[in-house]
Amino acid sequence: AQAGFCQHQREEETLKKLIVRLQNVQEGKHIDTLIQILEDMLVCTYADGASKLFQGKNVHVPLLLVLDSYVRVASVQQVGWSLLCKLIEICPATMQSLSPQGVGNDWEVLAVHQLILKMLTLHNANINLSVIGLKALDLLLTSDVMTLLVLDEESDVFLLIFDAMHTFPSNEEVQRFGCKALHVLFERVPEEQLTEFFESKDHMIVLDALKQFKNKEEVVFHALHCLHSLAVPCNNVEVLMSGNVRCYNIVVEAMKTFPCSEQIQEVSCRLLHKLTLGNFFNILVLNEVHEVIVKAVKQYSDNANLQIAALSCLALLTETIVLNRDLEESKEEEEEEEVNLYWLGACYKALTGHRKNTLVQEAACWALNNLLMYQSNLHEKIGDEDGQYPAHREVMLSMLMHSSSKEVFQAAANALSTLLEQNGNIRKILLSKGIYWNVLELMKKHLQSPEVAESGCKMLNHLFEGSEPHLDVVAAVTPRIITVMKNHEKSLTVQLEALRAILHFIISGEEASDKDTEFDVTLKVIKNQCLLNGIHKLVLDALNRFIGNPGIQKCGLKVIFSIAECSGALEMLAQQGAADTVLHTLQMFPDDQEIQCLGLNLLGVLITKKNICIATMHLLAKVLVSSVRRFKDVAEVQIHGFHTTLAILELSFCFAKLLLHHSYDTFIFYQMSMCFTEQRDQQFQSLCCRCFAKITNNEDIKNMMLQKACDENNCIMAECLLLLGADVNKMTKQSSLICQVCEKESNPKLVELLLSSGSREQDIRMALTISIKKGDSQIISLLLRKLGLDVANSSICLGGFCMGKIEPLWLSPLFPNKASSLRKQTSNSALARMVLRYQMKGISEHGRTTDSDGNSEDTLDKIDDWTFIPESSVDCVFGQSDDLDSEGSENSFVVKKKSNSLSVGDLYRDPALQKCSPTLQRHSNSLGPSFDQELLKQRRKLFSSDDALRSSVLQSHLRGSESFSNLALEKEYIKSLDLSANELEDIDSISQKCCLSVHLEHLEKLELQQNVLTTVPQQLCETLKCLTYLDLHSNKFPAFPSYLLEMNCIANLDISRNDIGPSLALDPSVKCPTMKQLNLSYNQLSCIPEFFANVVEKLEQLILEGNKISGICSPLGLKELKVLNLSKNNICSFSENFLEACTKIEVFSARMNLLVAVPCLPCSITSLKLSQNKFTCIPEAILRLPHLRSLDLSSNEIHTLPGPVNWKSLNLRELLLNYNQISILDLSEKASAWSRLEKLHLSHNKLKEVKKTLNKYTNKKYGKHLKIHWVQ
Repeated sequence: AQAGFCQHQREEETLKKLIVRLQNVQEGKHIDTLIQILEDMLVCTYADGASKLFQGKNVHVPLLLVLDSYVRVASVQQVGWSLLCKLIEICPATMQSLSPQGVGNDWEVLAVHQLILKMLTLHNANINLSVIGLKALDLLLTSDVMTLLVLDEESDVFLLIFDAMHTFPSNEEVQRFGCKALHVLFERVPEEQLTEFFESKDHMIVLDALKQFKNKEEVVFHALHCLHSLAVPCNNVEVLMSGNVRCYNIVVEAMKTFPCSEQIQEVSCRLLHKLTLGNFFNILVLNEVHEVIVKAVKQYSDNANLQIAALSCLALLTETIVLNRDLEESKEEEEEEEVNLYWLGACYKALTGHRKNTLVQEAACWALNNLLMYQSNLHEKIGDEDGQYPAHREVMLSMLMHSSSKEVFQAAANALSTLLEQNGNIRKILLSKGIYWNVLELMKKHLQSPEVAESGCKMLNHLFEGSEPHLDVVAAVTPRIITVMKNHEKSLTVQLEALRAILHFIISGEEASDKDTEFDVTLKVIKNQCLLNGIHKLVLDALNRFIGNPGIQKCGLKVIFSIAECSGALEMLAQQGAADTVLHTLQMFPDDQEIQCLGLNLLGVLITKKNICIATMHLLAKVLVSSVRRFKDVAEVQIHGFHTTLAILELSFCFAKLLLHHSYDTFIFYQMSMCFTEQRDQQFQSLCCRCFAKITNNEDIKNMMLQKACDENNCIMAECLLLLGADVNKMTKQSSLICQVCEKESNPKLVELLLSSGSREQDIRMALTISIKKGDSQIISLLLRKLGLDVANSSICLGGFCMGKIEPLWLSPLFPNKASSLRKQTSNSALARMVLRYQMKGISEHGRTTDSDGNSEDTLDKIDDWTFIPESSVDCVFGQSDDLDSEGSENSFVVKKKSNSLSVGDLYRDPALQKCSPTLQRHSNSLGPSFDQELLKQRRKLFSSDDALRSSVLQSHLRGSESFSNLALEKEYIKSLDLSANELEDIDSISQKCCLSVHLEHLEKLELQQNVLTTVPQQLCETLKCLTYLDLHSNKFPAFPSYLLEMNCIANLDISRNDIGPSLALDPSVKCPTMKQLNLSYNQLSCIPEFFANVVEKLEQLILEGNKISGICSPLGLKELKVLNLSKNNICSFSENFLEACTKIEVFSARMNLLVAVPCLPCSITSLKLSQNKFTCIPEAILRLPHLRSLDLSSNEIHTLPGPVNWKSLNLRELLLNYNQISILDLSEKASAWSRLEKLHLSHNKLKEVKKTLNKYTNKKYGKHLKIHWVQ
């Protein structure tokens, strides 16, 4: 000890001498001596008691003076700054004495911070001075005051440091001291300046140092510290994460290189946390950043800062880690990854090891929350059992221990909420401990914090999930939640979680109330209390304020619906405009199925007679139709829509018209059709039919819906509406309904339906014109069938339709099919029955509500009007449909009569039910009350047995159906076809071999007159094997088609009023033995055809009127001829034997010719018409006719009238001689010969004294029937 003391004394003496020498240094003294003094003092600093030796010596004062005086001498600066650094290390108090005030008053020298900056500036090329200068700067920067002084200097300290690091990039000490100094300085500058460093690429110097000395722990540590300080502005983080830098790879490499360096692990985790905050989750996970973080957090569990950074980073990366798992890895690798992925143990250890550290608790809770959220099975590892982590207790403890920290509460409450949502056992544990009371108290303590309110409500919601809380708990919790809602009205998340929580209590209570009446009463009290606390206002405000958030809308609507049942709630909700709010919500979320269901269901409750108005109904109709049409195949939406529709229709029927305005009919058509084309449950079918029945009660609406059904080609609904009484002829547009259908699209079934329902003939004709223009063959055939098919007379009459052409496809369906097809009953009539049943029930209910006695005759009449509809007929549609209904070839009336599905019209036509028809009821009112009472008795008796009624009606219709079917089968062929006046230019299409040919073979009569035909196809003539009558008059035939005479059965041919002529060439080899009547009148013939008698030898009637025949030189030769008409020609004379062979002729007409004589006339003639010729007397051949009954010689030049004695015929009935030159009427001799004369025309002759003669003749018995026309 004595020796040590002596050594200390010697060292102290030496130091004192050195200090004196240093203080007395004269300027200009030899440098070597000064350096030696400084080196000797530096040696003293390494002595064992150096700290005590230099204490209180103020060596720094002369030292600073020397450094200032010899600032440009490198060797002095080297030793001097080394000495100062050593002094600061061994005597930390020296730093306090280095302030500028310590030297500035006594010496005019620079302060130490100025000296170091000046030295670094002057000696920036000296590596040794750069090292010692940066080291000295680092030591100075440990003082906050000195740091601020350095930053305030004009000299840019950053520039000096960056310059040194850039100048000596391979010097470890320069890089280490430079990074260390930069880290301290970066912490003191604003973000804007940090951004400037990146803009000037200065950060690259730090990154280069990391790369250059990646194996040097100190350099890496300080460089990472620099980067951590720089990674504050978002722009800097983006640069660090960019592809050019990839800072994360550098950090990961450093952590892997120095796994045992706690300081590097800590700063790395802190830096990675900064990078993670920039939302570069995917990049970080793909580069396995999370793996090194997990290792660090497990290895250094006692390091609080590391735990905070690492757990916060993992919390942010959890979702991305889970989503980026490699599913193709082997099972072993996957299991190893999951073990590494779960940092549940690390979270639990952080919670237990750092219970007093608020930041660690917060970070651990968030990490645990996110881990549970994205690892669905992880909750199984938490609990009180062996092998489980009691993490729930630690989180709960953290919440209670740090009750003053809002951040810890928020993190802990979210972690518990996630755990409670997944684990029912944890819920029971926490409920048993009454944690909700603690949550409520903490929410009250931080009442103004929206984060606390949100997380608290969320936790309460999950805490009570699946449980039935006691009413005392509900009564205590609910007002607190309402208070939270009031305090945070403008916070979306708070309102959402509060609504979820309060809704949970109400709904849980409602479920429990189904089992407990007392519970139900108490719950209603609680709901009423909530209502008094203004929950309805809060909820409606939230719905309006956060209209764009679907979660708030769903929860809010549920709460409103739950409290709407409270007494007076509807009025209070109406005052706050609840209906408008709900409508607005439905408009905002048209595609959200749940919101649509909730909103529609709620509207049916909210809208009452007191608050309904036309504006609300307009908007409601629009929203309702939009919703049900959008979700047309979602049964839940449809059911709510039906309920709401029925509820509003009960309030105001005008709502039905508004619904139709927005195309509700299209929707209801679809749903009604789906009831029978697809399987729908009974409730759905019932609601659908009830809505349809309610809407179709109005005749105008029914007709409008029929119009819409036709517009949409919906045959099912069109038939149903027609069966319900819709008027097919009601004009809702400019054109008729059938015309509209034909004009739009091809729908034969719909056209047939309208035709069978009584479309007017003029409308059908217009529809035919439209269809012909469109060329729709199937519809044309249906229209022609309705207009022209006469099954009773086996004829098709299509004359006068001006079709312009004819096609086989048009005509073929008009001909009956030999095999009558049968089809099963469609569901449409049963659908109508079901709708009528609901209408009947509606009338019945209305009657009960309007007549308290139940004996109103009007109501009874309404009910009786519908009672005839058997319910079993409706029900069978859902189970089976075995009724038969004729489909095929007859017209629509036949189909309807043969149908076993009883339409309204069918039932009214039944004799047994005509008593009950509304029409007869109206007529019966005129008979007085006694008749009414009797009628009511008959009705009740008649409808007392539905089964008997149904049986009788069905049997009567079946009998009618069978008889009509037999009639149709007997008349299986059409015999007559009329195509006249159709402007046909040709009929080639029907002459081809086609489906029509088989029907034409049986045709007996064909009328083609008044067209523009120029020929008849020979192939058609060959097809018409049974044709006996062919009418071709008024066409454009230029020549006579001789092949007409080759037809097998042709008996009557009318080809008059064409352009045939001047001759008629006939083939003598062709014989037509069946021809009886031939009409060639009004053509251009100049002579009677040659070989005529050979070709048509059996001809009985020949009409050649209106041709250009001038003379006949050859005999006619028709032995069977009975009628011959040669009128309106230019005939001057006949050959004497012209009619010699016509021994059976009875009628001969040659009016309007130039005849002066007649040939020898056969005695068989009974009628002779020769008016307007040139006769001057009555030919003898006429007087000799024994069977003459009628003679017309008017408008000739006859002068004398032979008396009765000259006439051989005793059967004369008519004698027409007016407009002649007769002057004498001699009846004196054999007047009895004219005893049968009935008509004698002598007007416009020259008779004078005839009265006396005629009086004598008429007074006799044989002249009493005579009608005389004469003019004196």
